[in-house]
Amino acid sequence: MSWVRDFREFANDTSAHGVKYIFEGPYKLVKLLFLVTWLGLSIYACNVIITSVITYVQKPTSTKFEVLQDSGMTDKPESIKFPTISVCSMNKVKKSFLDSEENILLKEYYEVLDQYDVAKAEELAARFEDPEDDMYQIKDVLYEDLIEQGGPNKDRLLKCQQRGQYCNTLKAFENNVDRISVMENSMTGRCWRVNPDGELQGKMGDYGSLKLMFWADVQDYSTRSADTENQGFVVAFHDNGTYGSSMASGFLMSPGTYYKADLRRKAEIRRKDKIESCDVSLVANTYGSYNEGSCALECKDKAIHEACGCVNVVPPLNNGKYRSCNLEEWVKCGLKAYRSWYDDYTNPDLSTKICPCSTACEEIRYEAQISSSSVSPAFAAGIFPGVQPIISLPQYGYSKPEFDILYNSTDDILKNVMVLEVLFTSMRTSEIREIINYDMGNLLGDIGGVLGLFLGASLFTILEFIQFVVFSIMKYCFNIGGPKHSALNGEKEAI
Repeated sequence: MSWVRDFREFANDTSAHGVKYIFEGPYKLVKLLFLVTWLGLSIYACNVIITSVITYVQKPTSTKFEVLQDSGMTDKPESIKFPTISVCSMNKVKKSFLDSEENILLKEYYEVLDQYDVAKAEELAARFEDPEDDMYQIKDVLYEDLIEQGGPNKDRLLKCQQRGQYCNTLKAFENNVDRISVMENSMTGRCWRVNPDGELQGKMGDYGSLKLMFWADVQDYSTRSADTENQGFVVAFHDNGTYGSSMASGFLMSPGTYYKADLRRKAEIRRKDKIESCDVSLVANTYGSYNEGSCALECKDKAIHEACGCVNVVPPLNNGKYRSCNLEEWVKCGLKAYRSWYDDYTNPDLSTKICPCSTACEEIRYEAQISSSSVSPAFAAGIFPGVQPIISLPQYGYSKPEFDILYNSTDDILKNVMVLEVLFTSMRTSEIREIINYDMGNLLGDIGGVLGLFLGASLFTILEFIQFVVFSIMKYCFNIGGPKHSALNGEKEAI
């Protein structure tokens, strides 16, 4: 057959080793042995090549750990950027606010709603239908206003110091002392957001530590807050693009305790070209920088808004997207919608379907090691003469005799003061970067290796074979003349 003759000539002249012996062996048995061997190795080589291509397409990854310093620095970094520190009081609404004469209705409302009991909320909701009921008077009050007005005062951040200097004298805040801390509303209450713009820089160790002092107001805890298992604050460390309400967890810190937080800054960077690793389009949302916590909160807001047309507390970067429910909307619809979302989201069999949150491509984390000791009685006794008039006289807002709130002893200082010292163990950033384990170089190396080892072939052999197939089709299917096979091996007879 003419085609067999052409293929025999191709096998004799190709750069691949062993093919010609299928036709030129001295014995038929030898030819058969070479044929079987060549077919077997070819099948194996094809299997390896297909597996390699599939592996390359899947882009398998691993993590690479590096310790980095800021760009442009060739030596030890001069400083490191301090995180934003969110400190949230466990006292969601103060007793003095709820017990004031003008807020009696708010107290009744809050003590029912804060139990998150849908059945009790439905009983309360019926009262908003009756204009003659006293509860009807507060139906238009915003739920967020209840949290904001009833939460802790901003001045309960008693002190902010770095390197022995008060924060209002530091260069980072010299043009805007109001940005030392701001208040953030959240569903769980009001939080201090210290260093909200991320302007504060520092050195490692005690040389650049930031010291904060808070007043817990334990005598002003509402009945609902006082009934919980703990008192004090929840503290989270994060970059300034993130908000504390989106943090999945934090450190519980009790009044009467001195805490020391040793931080290390870490960056997690995932492959943007690998779809399974992260979604490059997810950069920010209404809760700041995108992360799984902010995704869950936005998912919660969407669920409540779709059901009720409002949310309990508008997110920090709302930009007019949502509005806060008033008390009537929250008791009639909002709480029920929240409980439904909460039950579904916390169900591990449904949570991914309810809120399919992807992973951010880049995240900054601050890992903290916390140590603590009790506030020294000697320290409390030492500052008592200076602070005694402030905490005991009603005009300063700490003591409120009409609500049986009175601070007038060193023991009150020990029960209310919480000190937090924040420092870095290193001024360098630890980076965990996702890298591709199997790239184009690996793919070409594996293909070349298996072709060379098992078939004695190379890239040129592949080109020769493709050219032979093309010209054979042209000759026998379309009767178009041309060289018998690859011109790469020299001159050939015309077809």
